[in-house]
Amino acid sequence: MLALFLVTLGMWIGLLAATQILLPAQIESLDPAHKVRSLSLVVTVAAVAAIISAPVVGAVSDRTKSRFGRRRPWVAGCALVCSAALFSLPAQSSLLGVGVCWVLVHAGVNGMHSALCATVADRVPVHRRGTVSAVAGLAMPLGLVVGSLLVAGLSTGNGYLLVGALLLLLTMPYAVLAGDGRWTPGPDAAGPSSERPPGRSPRELYLGPWRHPAFVWAWASRFFAQLATSLATLYLLYFLRDEVRVGDPAGGVAVLSLLYTAGAVAASVAAGWLSDRMGRRKPFVVAGALLMAGALIAMAAFPHWSAAMAAGAVLGTGYGVYLAVDQALVTQVLPHAQDHAKDLGLVNIAGSGAVAVAPLAAAQTMPLGGFPALFGLATVCALAAGASVLPIRSVR
Repeated sequence: MLALFLVTLGMWIGLLAATQILLPAQIESLDPAHKVRSLSLVVTVAAVAAIISAPVVGAVSDRTKSRFGRRRPWVAGCALVCSAALFSLPAQSSLLGVGVCWVLVHAGVNGMHSALCATVADRVPVHRRGTVSAVAGLAMPLGLVVGSLLVAGLSTGNGYLLVGALLLLLTMPYAVLAGDGRWTPGPDAAGPSSERPPGRSPRELYLGPWRHPAFVWAWASRFFAQLATSLATLYLLYFLRDEVRVGDPAGGVAVLSLLYTAGAVAASVAAGWLSDRMGRRKPFVVAGALLMAGALIAMAAFPHWSAAMAAGAVLGTGYGVYLAVDQALVTQVLPHAQDHAKDLGLVNIAGSGAVAVAPLAAAQTMPLGGFPALFGLATVCALAAGASVLPIRSVR
């Protein structure tokens, strides 16, 4: 479990520190007059690439047979691609160059994520998935705060080099030591159908899961939750600079990230453990979504530093509860046990799709009402995330 946690932490440090601070700062230096539009374009194109990479890497991982296992070769390979792109970003002096590198970063992270998530579905019994998913899920908020704190005082170029090096370093224990092994389904490792029907075409492999309503509702919930957080955090640096008027916006992002992480850490492991003990998933997912909505309402109504700090802590608490338990819920609605990585790659498309949609939605919303309208839209998405799990009947 430690190796899984470390590689996931490195993955999120590489992506989130760059997304929150480094990429917006670099784009602002290249195109200050159109920074919002340029950032939206780069993030959207990269998210589309991630949408493609997640199920592709997942499907190939499901069918990989090597002495290193099914997952490790792809996790290590995607980490190398991602780190190489991060190391290349400081040398870019055009939006095109930044965009190409960011496509590789995002595609690499999503490929890693698909293979890593499948490890839980492959090897962890259902009655322990809430706890394990919560521990692995801690890596995301910790990656955000650790990455933000580390790069806040550095130049953009040095920040990219640092997070790229950390990604490689934290991947090594999993790549070298993790016991991936050959896949053998455990007694309760499967989803609704434990065996893959023989002779399915590639078209059927990708379209088949959408015929399962529980999978579709779980996908929708993840999409809305990620869209809510993406809308709230994508322009956080600009929000603190232009609306709250914080003297040190990058430092402000680091402080909010710390509060967000504290809330997530305090809530996620407890929620995952309690969810396992009670055998219930949906009440925790709904509660997490409601907490997120409350925090987003506060950000829309009170654009002040003290309110932003309180909202950051509550948002982290809600997202920690939501993501820890929702990840366990998702593993229980996967259609076929032998397609775990591919199907989880399709679920990860919900996150990447939300990241792609968020800049487009923000571009349409901001002219109508600025940041209050943006956070209002994020609130609606958080509520939709909670409502979407209610029709799932196969999970309590």
